[in-house]
Amino acid sequence: MEYKTKIAITVIGIFCLAIVISGISMITSNVIGANITNATTIAKVYVWNTEPNISSVVISPSPIDLTPGNTTQVNCTGYVWDYNGWQDVAFVNTTFYHSSVNNNDGNDNNNHYSNSTGSCTQQGSSSTNATCTASFLVWYYANNGTWRCNMTIRDSGRNITDPLRNITFNRSNDASVTINPVLALTVPNEIDYGNLSVTETSSDIPANISNWGNVPINISVRGWGGTGDYSDAYANLSMICDYGNISIGYERYNITNGSGYDSMTNLTNTSTGIPNFDLPTRTNDNNYDTDTNTTYWKIQIPLTIGGYCNGTVQFSATDTS
Repeated sequence: MEYKTKIAITVIGIFCLAIVISGISMITSNVIGANITNATTIAKVYVWNTEPNISSVVISPSPIDLTPGNTTQVNCTGYVWDYNGWQDVAFVNTTFYHSSVNNNDGNDNNNHYSNSTGSCTQQGSSSTNATCTASFLVWYYANNGTWRCNMTIRDSGRNITDPLRNITFNRSNDASVTINPVLALTVPNEIDYGNLSVTETSSDIPANISNWGNVPINISVRGWGGTGDYSDAYANLSMICDYGNISIGYERYNITNGSGYDSMTNLTNTSTGIPNFDLPTRTNDNNYDTDTNTTYWKIQIPLTIGGYCNGTVQFSATDTS
């Protein structure tokens, strides 16, 4: 009986060992046979510099009325945003140019201006927003019509840890505006014939007339006695004097120097065009040219006149464009 019992125990022990060994074998088999089709890892980068953006450009004033015979300040303001902060935005260049030419053409007071000295300032309390402004002094003879303002800014990103990795971005935007026509002229403050005696005829007195606008013009002229506004009471006089008055026909003009008095044109109280006296728009940036011309004036003093005499000569411009 004891012998049989020992055998039974041995068999059971062997059976349990087989179960343990079999279980280990099953786990190992499952790991080796698995298919791994997806795996992930983390990717990251720090973007230390971002390009700037000009959201819009505003031109002022708009529209533009130029100042006869002088310059008018025109401002172009760009509204800038930069994620890294507005402080690294630098002004590069702004051009203000007529629609008949290109942005990169050379400067010419008639149609193209450039400015590379503008500045950017923080907009409000924002750390990312700024306004960049460039100004232009636009001459009175700049072409009328449509003009554009193109502004370019630069983001000069600088990597502190690696100075060799400095990166620059340029960004541009533009806007348009209208320059209105300007019809204007300039004449001398006075035509002074000097000291004359009765029956004496003056020498030629020149009176220069210049086109101070941005459209071609021709010139008309009329006159009346005295220095006040036109009045029918003085319409037939060229001058009112301390003693007597000078009739309007005694004052004459021509566009040629040295003409004889009898061949000159009588001044009248009706606005009359001066033949062959058209003045184009100025095109010479350095000097007056064909936009200026000269009229020549004489007066003859009749009898029964004395003292100081004064009259008015009115020049009028008409657009011929």
